[in-house]
Amino acid sequence: MLSITVGGGWGRGAPADRQGLLVPWGKTQPADLGAGSRWQLASVQDGKHLASAWELVPAADLSRASAWLEAGQRDGASMQSGWVDVPTKDASLNLGWDHTIRPIGLRLRLIYNPKPARKELGLSVGIRRVNEYGPRYDAETALQDSLYVPGNGPLVFSFSGRPYFPSAAPHVYFDFRYVAETPRIQPADTGAVVVRWSTARKLNLGYRVPWDKARVLDGPLTGVEYVDYPGPVKPLPVPPTDPTILDTYMIANTVNLVVLPSRTPIEAKSLRIGLDADSFSWKFSADIFTKAALDLVRPDAEGAKEVELNINGWVWVLLVERYSRQLKFPAEAYSITGATRTQLLAAPYAPLRTGLNSSPITARQAADSELLNTGFTIEWDTENIGPRDWTFPSGALSYQSQTPMQVIARIAETVGAVVRPARDSDVLEIRPRYVVPPWEWGQSDAPVDRIIPPAMLTQLDGEWTPQPAWNACYVSGTSHGVSMLVRRAGTAGDNAAADVFDDWITGEEANRARGVHELSKGGDIEVVGVRLPLFHKSDDHGVGLVLPAMLCKVPEAAGAWFGACLSTDITAEGTGSVRVWQDLKLERHH
Repeated sequence: MLSITVGGGWGRGAPADRQGLLVPWGKTQPADLGAGSRWQLASVQDGKHLASAWELVPAADLSRASAWLEAGQRDGASMQSGWVDVPTKDASLNLGWDHTIRPIGLRLRLIYNPKPARKELGLSVGIRRVNEYGPRYDAETALQDSLYVPGNGPLVFSFSGRPYFPSAAPHVYFDFRYVAETPRIQPADTGAVVVRWSTARKLNLGYRVPWDKARVLDGPLTGVEYVDYPGPVKPLPVPPTDPTILDTYMIANTVNLVVLPSRTPIEAKSLRIGLDADSFSWKFSADIFTKAALDLVRPDAEGAKEVELNINGWVWVLLVERYSRQLKFPAEAYSITGATRTQLLAAPYAPLRTGLNSSPITARQAADSELLNTGFTIEWDTENIGPRDWTFPSGALSYQSQTPMQVIARIAETVGAVVRPARDSDVLEIRPRYVVPPWEWGQSDAPVDRIIPPAMLTQLDGEWTPQPAWNACYVSGTSHGVSMLVRRAGTAGDNAAADVFDDWITGEEANRARGVHELSKGGDIEVVGVRLPLFHKSDDHGVGLVLPAMLCKVPEAAGAWFGACLSTDITAEGTGSVRVWQDLKLERHH
């Protein structure tokens, strides 16, 4: 309101007032007080007048807006004519680009994109499109739903309430026929295929894992062709040949120890190497002569050194893990100890890991997964030798802070098997501790691995360790798997062994293998120790190297008996290792 008063005060000043104000500069007239009152109070009439003046747009302004918004037809025609008309030379260029296809090009186009037949041109889009979402068309029930199926009696028509009977020479014939409409094609598998592929997840790949390895049901084939039998032939197990019995055996022992990869020879004495059924690596020890030889093999900041031991053609690749020295004037002594390369899968070389299977996986695949990116492989004949493979359901294979070798050893222990390492390669063999139960050792089809004639033995001892003659065992899983009572065939199962509960027994194959293993540990057992020479690997007349879990036959004069090898120890003694012995521990069941 004050601003409106200022505008009014300055606009309505009288000429006499302006003259009075201009002439006397130093004096203020009393009439000026009234002007101060006009500055403070504004009338309502002045406010309305000024507000109306600012809010209403004069008619002249509206005409200006109309002049800018609406263009005359003359101006538009002139602008359109200037931009739309194309000169004659542009049109000629356009014709030049449209006719560059030569007749030979048109012929190729007709070959690869033929024109549809004349009768198909009249088809509409709806007929050519398949019926994707309509109800399923059933050809068997389509005619039944739309046609009248007459009975066995004659047809009677009624026209105007009177029955109709045809005459002998009728003027009208009735032709009743129905032409069913040809249904549109419907995709039969569209929905199922779309759902199957669209909802696939990466987790589903785990379901392929149990099916990646095929089982050989017929074993290795002989290759013999029969005229009257086209199928495969499974050969019988071939027993080992009997060693040649001689009056005197002359063996020129060769023992070499070299450093890898330079193959520098090392002078050593009192070499010992051995393996038992409960170990996963060969243990080695040797005495060396000089400190220079010790410097070649002792571990350093780069890790353990590798050596190669060759005893009569049997080769081992070993890691030197520890060494010791003893200096006493005037003599000095050095010794080294080590193991085969499978020791790298255990502590302190391998890191501790924690695992849990998120999808079903077999025991063989679980063992293989522990060796990924390590260079080691597993040999596991699940069909011919055993043990049989079984499946871990989701979440059943769980472990915490374990090395790869601990996991593999536990898988083997679950079904009563052992882990037998290779001598000179990165291979692990999983094999049953008892290939066949002890009560089947005397049968003709028992897979004997070695025959040890008593004439070759230089030492024999025994230790009697009897156990109860168990004939039944209750084996069960915990959170997964099944429970099974394994009973020896032909017995009442009245003498049961201790119950076995294992988290990793999750399949019937595992239950049976573990039950047979527990029953095999019972009975009258004698641990027999024998010593015999280690023949050359190329000598076919000798016994050869005996490994743990091998079934051996000893044909004594009183009768042949069988024993499972528990351990083997090889020693090379004397200057130049002139004497090489092989000491075995055999588990004999009476």
